[in-house]
Amino acid sequence: MIRYFFTFCLLLFVTANTMAQIPLAADAGPNRNLCPGRTANLGGAPAATGGTAPYTYNWQPGTFLNSTTLPNPTASSVNTSIEYTLTVTDKNGNTASSTAIFFVDLINDFNAGIDTGYCLGKQNGIQIGSAFNASNGANYIFAWNPAVTLDNANSPNPIASNTVVVQYTLTVSNGGVCPDHKTTVTVTPFQRPFVDASPSTVIDEGNTITLNGTGSVFNVWLPPYNIRYANTVTPDVWPTVSTTYTLYVEDSHKCTNFDTVRVDVIPGDKLFFYSAFTPNGDGENDQFYIGNLWKYPDNNLKIYNRYGKMIFSATNYANDWDGTYLGNQIPTGTYFYIFTDGVGQEYKGTVTLLR
Repeated sequence: MIRYFFTFCLLLFVTANTMAQIPLAADAGPNRNLCPGRTANLGGAPAATGGTAPYTYNWQPGTFLNSTTLPNPTASSVNTSIEYTLTVTDKNGNTASSTAIFFVDLINDFNAGIDTGYCLGKQNGIQIGSAFNASNGANYIFAWNPAVTLDNANSPNPIASNTVVVQYTLTVSNGGVCPDHKTTVTVTPFQRPFVDASPSTVIDEGNTITLNGTGSVFNVWLPPYNIRYANTVTPDVWPTVSTTYTLYVEDSHKCTNFDTVRVDVIPGDKLFFYSAFTPNGDGENDQFYIGNLWKYPDNNLKIYNRYGKMIFSATNYANDWDGTYLGNQIPTGTYFYIFTDGVGQEYKGTVTLLR
């Protein structure tokens, strides 16, 4: 009896010693293919073996998981591929790790794109659908509706050439592996912006006229010949020969249009005195200007302040007084001029300086 008892104890010792020698192992479970938004469990059955129980569990990252410390947590609403790492620690502080990857189907990566538009008359259409790697789309079927204004209703990125506002629906399928994915995009065709360069007109040589155009967000007049405020719809022009000016406009959608106006010039040598100027350094109307001045090279100009003090004098004036006296800016106000043309005629008047 004693011999049998001794044998039994020896067997228990050997078995316990053998179990203690089994190394700790972790099992995060198999890699899985999932459809977007699906739920799946992690961890093997069991998630830990060997070592010395009890075990503690740590899952990283915790994204989508209901717990990071359970042996078999649940990942819910998984919408992107992710790799999980399980680290198991036994009673003696030994650790073991294992990984499992959830590969999420790419079907939801394809969509109709963001709402957009294009300019009628400037573009033939616009590409819709999200950008993607062509190799990733090989196993998917694309169907757009309505198809009538698309160049290819089975392309992930067709060209839309609709002439009225249309909402397109894209359905993406992968042969029933995952539910079809549907998204929409609205395409708006934008009309050219309205533009009117104003009626054609006639001016005397040396005179200045303001063109009264109608434009959009961005405006520019061409040619840049004898023109001020060329980036507004109401520029000042003083051509010395008959000229056609073109107003180009662009709206907030980058749609463009243009219109022209003809300014016919009647030759003459009459002098035209600007009534105001704005010497602020912006390159527009910064000097006191006299039209047809170049025809009177022997002219003389004197400028006086309201107290009768002469603050500027020039022989052969060249439209270059910028509102300074002895190098200093003079204040806003009305100033008096006396101009002699060098051929016996004298002109008197006022000019307003604005800062």
